[in-house]
Amino acid sequence: MIMNKRRFLLHIGIYAVMSVLGMTAAAAQSLSVDNLTQLISKDSATSKTISWQSNEPHYTYYVEYRQQGTHDGQRAYVTEPKRPPIYDADNIPPYTYGAYMQHLQPDTTYEYRIGNEDGQKTGWFSFTTTKEDLNQYKVLIFGDSQSVDYGVWGQTAQIAWNRNQDAAFFVNMGDLTDNGQAWFQWRDWQYNADILTSHIPFAPVLGNHEAYSMEWKFAYPYTYKALFPVPYGSPKGQSRLTYSFDYGDVHYVSLNTDYEELHTQDPDMLRNEVSWLDEDLKQAKQKGKRLIVMMHRPPWNSPYDGRLDINGTYFMPVFDKYQVPLVLTAHEHCYERTVPIKNDQQAADGTVYIATGRSGTESWDGSRRKPTDVVYYNPMDMPMYLTLQIEPQDFRVTAFKNDGTMIDTTTIATTVALSTPQQEKKQPQKSIKKKVKKQINRPKSEEH
Repeated sequence: MIMNKRRFLLHIGIYAVMSVLGMTAAAAQSLSVDNLTQLISKDSATSKTISWQSNEPHYTYYVEYRQQGTHDGQRAYVTEPKRPPIYDADNIPPYTYGAYMQHLQPDTTYEYRIGNEDGQKTGWFSFTTTKEDLNQYKVLIFGDSQSVDYGVWGQTAQIAWNRNQDAAFFVNMGDLTDNGQAWFQWRDWQYNADILTSHIPFAPVLGNHEAYSMEWKFAYPYTYKALFPVPYGSPKGQSRLTYSFDYGDVHYVSLNTDYEELHTQDPDMLRNEVSWLDEDLKQAKQKGKRLIVMMHRPPWNSPYDGRLDINGTYFMPVFDKYQVPLVLTAHEHCYERTVPIKNDQQAADGTVYIATGRSGTESWDGSRRKPTDVVYYNPMDMPMYLTLQIEPQDFRVTAFKNDGTMIDTTTIATTVALSTPQQEKKQPQKSIKKKVKKQINRPKSEEH
């Protein structure tokens, strides 16, 4: 059996504890798991999500969690093992499990372990929830990581982490891999992302290459969906493809812009998604959250020809309505920063759109500078990454080449509105009774 780095370290940690306690391996009944990963959770102050993998399906896994220093534990909701269809008999994907730890206390240290009904358990892993009003932290942002050699993506990840080990979580803006059905590419992406996923949570964004078949035709992104148990509460028919989450006082939305690839399977995709987005941003505003939207495709045709594409036609009016200060995009493998835009025109109270370049091997010389671009840079020479610094009054975005050269830095002022837009009447909230289950906290979800 070949151990990946994380499984090896897990074994070492368990056996070190056993040695101190004078325990044998048989007595401890240690459990090893592959590719233990932190995923972004619904609310960083009150929840935690993890995933792991195995080559065979197991239905008796559980996750026990408790406040550190106590012995009163609860069990998390664990998904059934998920494996995408096997598209290549020589590269068979593993089963992926997700566990949702919920109803946590803000700014509190917890610990968890994975076990099974055979009595095997991992060691304890600790984490600390954030403060509810956290308004100062850093995020790492990576553009398209699709590659011929995923070691280049790994170099970008390593460089970014070495320089930013204070980052709270990281985002990959879609096109994680070049082909969504090629498991060997996902395996290489995971291996090279380990420097990040071993330390901080991951927030994925769905790209168009996740929706390609081995024959390079449009295909449903089953592999992407199986791998990432992101927060629940998606639009109809889009579980794990579109989602949102809170990290401190900022509300993030990860949109699905794969209408071209997926609309024949889901003709109502964009209508359902834009309706969900409107309600999602309205609720975030009511809670006093600042807003950031992440979408793989930009809202304009690609290459740019002066017109909105179908995603921009649907989504931009909602961004304008709720005064979203920042939208991050990808797809064109270039870095762009626009002037504030509203109704597709420059406006002082508009949205700044930032395209995030590329973090893998694949460059593209087909992108075009827009009239509204303050900065345009095409990283043909080397990959790049961004840092997003959340501050109490603004967002600061800085773009770097892998050699450390700064491409651009900008500060975007943010405002928080505690009510819905003026054109909407505030509706009285209905009382909702929550059902409380003992031991297992199951998230509301369509398809998890």
